[in-house]
Amino acid sequence: MNNNQAVTWVRICLLNLLLVTVWGVLIRYKIAFSLPWADQRNLLHAHSHFAFGGWVTMLLMVLMVRALPQPVPAGTMRKFNLLLSASLLCAYGMLITFTLQGYALWSIAFSTASMVLSFLYAAVYFRAVRGIAPFAGSNWFKAALIWNMISAIGTCCLSYMMATHTATQHAYLASIYWYLHFQYNGWFFFAAMGLMIHYLAGRNIRLPGESYIFRVFLFSCLPAYGLSVLWLHLPWYLVAIAGASALLQVLGWARFVVALWQSRQVIVSGMQRLPVVLLVIVALAFSIKFILQFGSAIPALNTMAFGYRTVVIAYLHLVLLVGISLLLLGLVVAEGLLPVNRVIKAGIAFFATGVLLNELLLGAQGIGALVSFPIPAINELLLAVSVLICVGLGVINLANLRTAKYNLRSIFQ
Repeated sequence: MNNNQAVTWVRICLLNLLLVTVWGVLIRYKIAFSLPWADQRNLLHAHSHFAFGGWVTMLLMVLMVRALPQPVPAGTMRKFNLLLSASLLCAYGMLITFTLQGYALWSIAFSTASMVLSFLYAAVYFRAVRGIAPFAGSNWFKAALIWNMISAIGTCCLSYMMATHTATQHAYLASIYWYLHFQYNGWFFFAAMGLMIHYLAGRNIRLPGESYIFRVFLFSCLPAYGLSVLWLHLPWYLVAIAGASALLQVLGWARFVVALWQSRQVIVSGMQRLPVVLLVIVALAFSIKFILQFGSAIPALNTMAFGYRTVVIAYLHLVLLVGISLLLLGLVVAEGLLPVNRVIKAGIAFFATGVLLNELLLGAQGIGALVSFPIPAINELLLAVSVLICVGLGVINLANLRTAKYNLRSIFQ
């Protein structure tokens, strides 16, 4: 993927992230006040599906194609651009149809088509890397694609149960958590780690113990799913395996952070200050994530956490917004795919500040729910922070429009 194509796709993805936050503002406004014409559940479905398909998955797929050793054959590149374009149309289709009708014929059709396209993307990607020497991050990328396909099992089970009217509460939740686990801890995390490893290798930085870190997360990802379903009262040995996997991931992440710290002088030399700050925030976010995950291995804490929706929402936003989104934003800045000037820096500062405040408020709301102490005006505060996040992304996108046009024709070359 040439630089013009990558820049165009990054701009499209940032526009999609803006739309994600607009829907987030609508959701928060409806909670705090009233929005009679909009169905809250439909807005939530549209918000989450588009955040996954239109923002994170789209940008991960773009950057993974860009990471392929050059030159990529023209025919393969056309296939990638066609698949990315079709996935983009499905993402917009999900945003519109879920908003208007929730789970119904057209929204299910678009989400199913999006899943099929992700499988086709994986097939083309595996064929593209077949026969070439492994490159930095390639093992992470291949594992990420496998986890993405495995996550679809949860969606298929859920669709079958809904179609046959055989869903039980436990089976329904287990299917949802299967999908979320292998999206967050599989597809998103492995692809993001691969992109980070690839970026560092492009600057001739090889992290010590990288293969060990990869194996730790690869072999612990599947059993770590048990942490999401401890409320099923699993046998003690499955609980022990899930707890051991959580401990392994804490150790693997600690090894990664130590490796980054040991190479800090080389990493920050020549790097702009902005991506360095974002990288530090991301490292802290994932450190908290893995510590919380390890804590959830205690059945009593797990049941308490999963029993409160606000706690689950805070955790999901910690990973998706603070962890993955800020990492991706930092990478596109560091790679030169997002031109940085004072206006864009201000927009990123608004966005990052809003994301951190949002997580603090969600965390406070979750803790308040656990101890039965409601936070005063929490819904209004979350709405204000959502607006701040949206404003930051609006500034970034407007500045992008001023610096260069969206060269949509380039993505089909």
